[in-house]
Amino acid sequence: MVKIGIIIDKYHLENKVTEFLKYLNTVAEVSLYVEESYFLNYSDLKFDEDLFFVKAKGDLVLSLAKLIERETSIPLINCSKGIWLAFNRFLNSLLLKKAGIPVPDFSLNPIGVLPLFENFIIKNIRDQKNYTFNPKVEERNGNIKVSDERALMEVKGGKEHYEYLYYQEFIKSKWEYKVYSIGENLYFYKQLPILVNPDKMKSRKKIDEIQELREYALLAVKTIDLKIASMDFLQSSEGNFYLTDINSSPNFNYIKDGPKIIGDYLINQAKK
Repeated sequence: MVKIGIIIDKYHLENKVTEFLKYLNTVAEVSLYVEESYFLNYSDLKFDEDLFFVKAKGDLVLSLAKLIERETSIPLINCSKGIWLAFNRFLNSLLLKKAGIPVPDFSLNPIGVLPLFENFIIKNIRDQKNYTFNPKVEERNGNIKVSDERALMEVKGGKEHYEYLYYQEFIKSKWEYKVYSIGENLYFYKQLPILVNPDKMKSRKKIDEIQELREYALLAVKTIDLKIASMDFLQSSEGNFYLTDINSSPNFNYIKDGPKIIGDYLINQAKK
């Protein structure tokens, strides 16, 4: 029986992986490394897992992932590089754009300096931990300005205390398109944008593959170096798709049989 190590935080452990762990424990020997509770003696590290799966994106999680990569040859899904790039919005925007993937215009501006584009959404620079998106919407003279309450809190003296804000051009779209990537397999959904309906699952529906989104999604995970991910796309009034977010720790419970699909993928990778 293969050995799978799960690097996770308390929130995901308590709320997101019950069915996944229930299944995985029937086909693998599972070890849990919980961000808020693990203590490691560097002189006594004896990882013997066949594979690690990272289901979180906090700083301690990232440090443990880097340690395993440095001190062992055990594969990680996802790797520390991919996780780090995925939660650094400005960096992944630069890389995705350079790779030829359409992303909305973006900028990193000092506090008080607005971007050149008039319709925008302010997001936190580092998309870590787990937070509910709490938008503040302003409409003035036909322009839309959306602010994530968390991003504003961080520049006003929160834990992160940044001196810059990440601005992304606001794309008005009838639907938000969600693409899940598990290895080479992609799963396609659409839902009403969260500004239209905060209960995103109420309107979510599975859709047929969209070839254009498939190409962008596969190139995006290759660029950021992810094996498991989710991506959000919006479609402009001209019909152009834009990748607005990429997540290295998606909620795969939203996919039919998602826990089993992920578990089987990890087993397959471990056996390689």
